[in-house]
Amino acid sequence: MRIAIFENYNLFSSGLKSVLAEQNQLEIVVAANSISDLLKEIEEKSPDILLFDILHCDNGGIRLIRRVIRRYPDLPVVLLTSMQFSDCFTDHVKLGVKGFVFENETPEDLKCAIRKIISGSTYLPREMQKWLAEISPSGKRNALVLKKKNTLTEREISILKLFCQGLTYKEIGKKLFISPRTVETHKKNILTKLRLKSTAEMVKYAFHNHLII
Repeated sequence: MRIAIFENYNLFSSGLKSVLAEQNQLEIVVAANSISDLLKEIEEKSPDILLFDILHCDNGGIRLIRRVIRRYPDLPVVLLTSMQFSDCFTDHVKLGVKGFVFENETPEDLKCAIRKIISGSTYLPREMQKWLAEISPSGKRNALVLKKKNTLTEREISILKLFCQGLTYKEIGKKLFISPRTVETHKKNILTKLRLKSTAEMVKYAFHNHLII
């Protein structure tokens, strides 16, 4: 597995290299500390996964992550982060981030995250799973939401997933060959069925119920 690393401090990248070098199947092919260098090296070396450190980025690195994912939408992105950026997690998921690894996790956790995401799954630290559970509907309402999950049509589930990718009404309509107005109607139906109020709540719901893959 070919790995790219984006990090502002070379000392951290060196530490990651030493940890990952212990695994014969993991090879670091890109280690960049500027977004321009990162994009150039991804183009040249075609890594299988990107480890993106946002601990020293402004606004949770959202602007930089968006640039990378728009240019390389098929490249899985794992964020090296902490709970101090929890306000940005929903935006990260909407952008298409596949996993999160916290700064206090072990090297084994990091390796596990890489393998799971390369295989097409997602990875969430336990602390983040707990946070998601806390912000999700609870009690009777939670039971109702889980039950309502099965009432969504295949079209509604498709649209829900596309909203989670951060697409607009027009972009979703173009992708599904329907009008933006029809997309809006489907969204209203989804919100009503799940008793949610916003796109952000839809994203949290999809993430918590494993609809985002």
